[in-house]
Amino acid sequence: MSKATSRRGVSLRALQDLDADEVPAFDARPQELRELTIVSSETLETISSVFSGTELANDQARIRVILETQRAVNAAWERAARSFLEIGRALNTLDNVLFSREEKNRLKSSFEEFFPFSEPVASQFRRIAHVVDSGRLDETSLPGSYSAAYQLSLLAPEELDIARAQGLVGPNTSRSAIIAFRKSIKRNISHVDFAALSTEARRLKSTRRHMLEQLIAIRTRLKEIQTLLDED
Repeated sequence: MSKATSRRGVSLRALQDLDADEVPAFDARPQELRELTIVSSETLETISSVFSGTELANDQARIRVILETQRAVNAAWERAARSFLEIGRALNTLDNVLFSREEKNRLKSSFEEFFPFSEPVASQFRRIAHVVDSGRLDETSLPGSYSAAYQLSLLAPEELDIARAQGLVGPNTSRSAIIAFRKSIKRNISHVDFAALSTEARRLKSTRRHMLEQLIAIRTRLKEIQTLLDED
């Protein structure tokens, strides 16, 4: 992707210190500034697309706030993925301690008296942990959302292979994309590229937002013109 493409709508001055491709081999800047320069072309293009034509597009300080927030949220999202996996593993260990069916049923019937979530949610955590610990799904490939990870855990090994080939196994995978994939498998239309569809959907939403902004601007201008005409 060219620099012009990734920066369209955002001033060169505002982004000149944020492009990872321009960081020299030896970087004497402070650590926090060096961390902010590790920005993907996709992120720059998103900022450019969303904030094109606004004051923020030329405000390096506020662009940095966006990047810092994105980093913080992504880090928390990754921690969330590790957390629900650890919860699932702990619950599976507990199940091994409860030998009889009666003991397990009693725990399930009073589950929320012990834990801050329901038994159905716990069942999903257990399933995710089982699939990871059995080697079918790599821990680093878990989506940040446990509901998305659970949908992945329901796929058969051959279906997981297809999902990987289509870019649907990773930290940013959404629950809706996996559900759509599972439906397509049932209908034997596995050739559909759901990762591409998700990207297209985001692009269309961005286009729709810009068109709405343009429509509002047109309506405002028409009112101004009509007011001037009425005065005459």
